[in-house]
Amino acid sequence: MTLPIITQRLVLRRYTPEDQADLLVLAAQPTVAAILSGRLPATEEGVRSYIDLQNSYSPFEKDKVFELAVERKEDGRVLGLVGLIHRDHRQGEIGWALAAEYRGQGYATEAASALMDYGFNTLDLHRLHADTNSDNAASRGVMERLGMRLEAQLRDAVWVEGKWVDRVIYGILAEEWRKPGAPE
Repeated sequence: MTLPIITQRLVLRRYTPEDQADLLVLAAQPTVAAILSGRLPATEEGVRSYIDLQNSYSPFEKDKVFELAVERKEDGRVLGLVGLIHRDHRQGEIGWALAAEYRGQGYATEAASALMDYGFNTLDLHRLHADTNSDNAASRGVMERLGMRLEAQLRDAVWVEGKWVDRVIYGILAEEWRKPGAPE
């Protein structure tokens, strides 16, 4: 298991105490808080506990929500996080969250692509899936750019801001990853 995972513009790595300020800003954003469902509380103590918990896991330990910092190479800023849950039977679930000011610049696609590549080629996963609220066009776009396909739409699956929202699930198989025309 080799960390960090390095891409053209990013370093996907374990957290350090120096990440606390960037993570506190990230956790305070309502859209990120909704995505992370309370895993990263927007308090100094909550961020410290999150860093300690993530660093207590062995990398990609089965059934643990193992998340990595998404650091921009050019300035060392933590833009967000990307995670992979390694499940039984060579299955996995991938997810990401970026600070609002870094969205729409290809960082989520770049980070998720690198982690998917790691999942398929190093962890020997057979299948990866991701899910989001049906109205999250940006996240759905990332999934589609990654070559994932819509597999399910769960109607009225989550209660968000006083209304029911559908949840969508996208997936991809190892044999589909890196086929001609797949994302680089």
